[in-house]
Parts: sequence; structure tokens; C-alpha cells
Amino acid sequence: MIQVAPHHAWNPESRVAVRGQVLLRMRPGEAPGRVPSQREIREGRMSAALGLDGGPVDRAILRWSPRLRVSRVFQPARTIGGSNGGSNGGSNGGSNGGSNGGRPDWDAVEHELGLSRCFRVHMDPTAPVLPVLEALRALGTVEQVSPNYLCTAPFALPDPTHPSGRRQPDPLWPWHMVGADRALAAEPGDSALIVGVIDSGAALDHPELGPALRPGLDTVQLSSARMNHGMELFGDFDGVDRDPRDEMGHGTATAGIIAARGLHLPRGLGGACRILPVRAMAGAHVLGRGQATAVGSIADIDEGMKAAVDLGARVLNLSFGTPASSLRPDDDIPHAEVVAYASARGCILVAASGNSGQSERYYPACLPQVIAVGAVGSDGLPCSFSTTGSHVLLCAPGEHIRTLALQGYCEQSGTSFAAPFVTAACALLSARAARYSHALTPALVRDALRASVRPFSSGVRPTGCGAGILDVPAALSHLEQTLRLTDPALSPTSAPAALGA
Repeated sequence: MIQVAPHHAWNPESRVAVRGQVLLRMRPGEAPGRVPSQREIREGRMSAALGLDGGPVDRAILRWSPRLRVSRVFQPARTIGGSNGGSNGGSNGGSNGGSNGGRPDWDAVEHELGLSRCFRVHMDPTAPVLPVLEALRALGTVEQVSPNYLCTAPFALPDPTHPSGRRQPDPLWPWHMVGADRALAAEPGDSALIVGVIDSGAALDHPELGPALRPGLDTVQLSSARMNHGMELFGDFDGVDRDPRDEMGHGTATAGIIAARGLHLPRGLGGACRILPVRAMAGAHVLGRGQATAVGSIADIDEGMKAAVDLGARVLNLSFGTPASSLRPDDDIPHAEVVAYASARGCILVAASGNSGQSERYYPACLPQVIAVGAVGSDGLPCSFSTTGSHVLLCAPGEHIRTLALQGYCEQSGTSFAAPFVTAACALLSARAARYSHALTPALVRDALRASVRPFSSGVRPTGCGAGILDVPAALSHLEQTLRLTDPALSPTSAPAALGA
């Protein structure tokens, strides 16, 4: 049975939002300077603020909750990886202790996109969210407010056994379809390139992954008391640590497609790239689902995405999503600020389109800065479960994909596992551009992918499935031609092989 996205509006009082939490963005000039970030609190360096503005915002919340705690969703890039050295100087948050006299050291991009003004408000878990949202939206100092929704993964099918009735006799068909061997022979990748996998983490001791993994991070900050009936968290979901160890398997499976060593699988399509595992989603059992899933709040995921960019990730794989149909009319667009931030930093973002089998929009896949990927089977036709839409750029193999399990190997189907083929291709494109001493922009990547696709088997482009099927050697060749057009004298350095047209 295919996992179908819900088409009814999400109720913030139900299990699809964190109980008793709201996310708000203050208007420019209205954000207080003495509220610590989620990361500072999680690492024990500071305590949450007991109020936000000491005025109308606090009063609006305290009308419905006997107490509140406030944290910043994001941390400034200039403090990522180091300590701010601050102390908590009082009940309303304390000093950040940065280089500018105790205030967070946000740069112009972070200010412009509003990241410095984003806060997570913890109320009593039994506090009603809707009245708080209405009260906060009426305040002139508040720019946007919405529930802290839960995002789910896997974008995988509960039962990967022949979901479309098409049997796959050759387990290597996905790598053959995208031209993996030829692509890796011509471009083995760049060991200095970091690919951020924002997911449920990675199996740190898996022999296929170990050498490719960089130190990652864990941004999960959930609580059983804030989950509604029908959802039970397991493993590490509220511990204070930086350990991105996967406990559910989804992140490990996506990472394997990009960076497996090739012991008992084809070598990862990303070649020599390194994986930065970001554990932004915890394991969960959901009533009515036979297999475990992963859940993460919008705030935790966004924090993880920004941290990955600030830690040097040039490509991000985003195999999760929130259907647009599930948002309330006044809700903020999920992930919009942090996706804009990543794009402004030159990061390439790739996301799974979804598994609803219908034409609809999932966030972050439908955001304009993101490459949305659908799924095809070995017959070169779109999978019946693949979500379609005008925002989908292309398709990649997404059915019966042999990849990594927490221990050993598994077979998976879903757009979650189509996306990392494109993510890996972006890593190779970036490595190829580096051989020409050329910075690869998201626009160049999008153009190379779109212009080089192979057609679907029917010879007709299905509506809403993108331009065609990923062809990595052709994308590399198209990129080379584009770079040489800009400078005919340009030649690659240390290129292991030349690609034909």
C-alpha cells in the first residue's frame, strides 16, 4: 500500500504539530538581543529566556499559558562550531557573549532574510495553540507566526515490494540508468566537497559509510509530553549531544546512494565527496503504520539546514516534506527563510517531490530555489506513487533501490531515494566545475540537469514529471560546454578523463 499524503488541513492541536509550541518572526527592529539559540540551550551554555519582549507578546501568550520559555531558532554563522562564551545574566535570557558586546553577531544576509528574528516559544503542553496564534497575529511587532509543525520521513513506501507491479531483475539498474560508471570514470569527485544529508542521521559505524562521514550534528529537540496520542518517539529525541547516529534508517539509506564505498553496493554516485550527517528527525512509531517513521519539527529541521550550510555543505539532500494542502491560510511557508539563506550562500538544494501519486506541492521541494525530484522505475516510466507538479525538474530511479540499512543492506522505494541520485550528481558537477577553477552556481546546476536529461521511455514527457530522467555523464558534458563558452581558453586541471558530447 502506498503512503498517501493527507489532503485535510492540519489541526495544530493534533499529532502533526508540536503541542504547546509556536514559531514567530518579529518585525525588523523589534527582536530582542538577549535570547539564546536552541543550540546554546541544548549544549548547556545558556538557559532559555523566560519571556520575549516583556510586553504585548509575552502578555498575549501568558493569557493562555501559565509560563513560557523562548529560544532563537537559529545561531549566527560566525559562532557556528565555537563557543560564544556568554553567561546567562538573568531571567530574560542573558548575554550572548559575542564579539559585539553581548549581542548575536548576525551578518547582513541573516538580517535581511529574517533569521535573526525567528523564535520558538515553548508554552504549557496543554495550552491551546489557535488562540495564541490569533492574539500574536494581531500585534504590530509580530511579522509571522505559526505552529511548530512536524515534518515526516520517510518519503518511502511502507512496503517496497513491487509497489507498481514491475519486477526489477537487475539490482544495479538504477546506476546503469543514470550512467554512474561512466560519470565516475570521468569525474571521481572532490574529497573537499561536503554534502549535507538533513535526515534521521547516519549509521556512523557502517563499513560502507565510515570513511565518507564528517563530524555531524543532532538538532532534535522533541518531547514525549508534546506529542499527541498515536505517536510514540523512540531512541534519542531529547538528549543533549552532537551525535548524529541514525536510529531509524532513513538517513542511512539516502547517504548510501551518495557515498557508499562500494563493498557490497555500487560505489556512491557522489564519488569522493564527504557526507555531513545532520540528525534533525527522531524515530517514531505512528498508530496505524506498520513500520517506524521519522519525525522532526520545522524548527529542528531548519536549524539543522542552516548549521550544515554554515559548516561548509555545498549541496543539501532534503528527503522529507510538508504538503501545501495541510497548511492553514495564515501559516508561514515551511523552510522558506532557511532555503533562501542556503541559496544566497551558493548552496545547491535537492528535495524529494513526494509519494502521494497526485499533482500537488510539498515543501521544501516546491520552493523556487530547490531542485524537486520525482521517481522512475527500471522501465523508464514515472512511478505511480511519484508526486507531480510544474515545480518538478526531473526524475531519477526511485523503485527497488538497493542501499544501506542500519546494519547491512536493504531495498527501498520512494522519492526519498530518487533525490540522492540527483544530489550526488550535483556533487560531481561541483567537482567538475572546480577542475576549471569555476564556482558552480545553483543556476548552472539546474540548467545542466534540465538540458541533459534522457527522455522517458514512452518518448512523451508525462505532465508534471519534469524534463526527463537524470543522465549524469550528459550533465557533466553540458556543464563543460557551458564553461568553455564563457572562456574558450578554459581547460580543466587534473581531470582524469574527458567526456564526450
